[in-house]
Amino acid sequence: MNSLTRWIMACVVLALPLAASAQLNSNTTNVSLSATLGESLSVTLNSGATQSITSLTPASVNNFNGGPANVTTAWVLKPGRTAVALYAYFDSPTSAMVHTDSGNTVDIPAAAIKAQLNGTGAHNALGTNLAGMFGGTATGLSLFSQAITGTNKNSSRTDTITLQLDLSGPANGQDMTQLPADTYSGTMHIRAQATP
Repeated sequence: MNSLTRWIMACVVLALPLAASAQLNSNTTNVSLSATLGESLSVTLNSGATQSITSLTPASVNNFNGGPANVTTAWVLKPGRTAVALYAYFDSPTSAMVHTDSGNTVDIPAAAIKAQLNGTGAHNALGTNLAGMFGGTATGLSLFSQAITGTNKNSSRTDTITLQLDLSGPANGQDMTQLPADTYSGTMHIRAQATP
């Protein structure tokens, strides 16, 4: 046997174990995957939940103590949402803060309560009709409206809301300079809405 033949035979012998141990594959089975991120919109009151004026000054603008309210609005939205807005409102335009003395029939209207966002601009009255959005006779103020784009569909923002009680003139047709002595109390709601 010449060396070429021996070399060919050696290669064949070496290749035999490789062919005998060739790869073997099983059948294929599948795993279905699913993940859901639900749409959400929330408002969290971080501080300023209880505010008061212990001694009102008649015929003037009075600032509430215990504030400002610090609010975080957070959202995770579906495509097609165009804006997120935050509102402060009362259930009634005429009795945002109600009297407690049985001899008094005068309540403080929503328009006498004013709010300012993040310490800038004027304080604005909570006198806008929001009944179409929040039902009943809801009356309040839009605090902000933020456009939603592809870069902020999952986001949040934190704002401060400073409140005043304006007794310096008329509110909702009522002369606030003549407010009777009494203790008045009420609840202001803060709520967010995503559109459309």
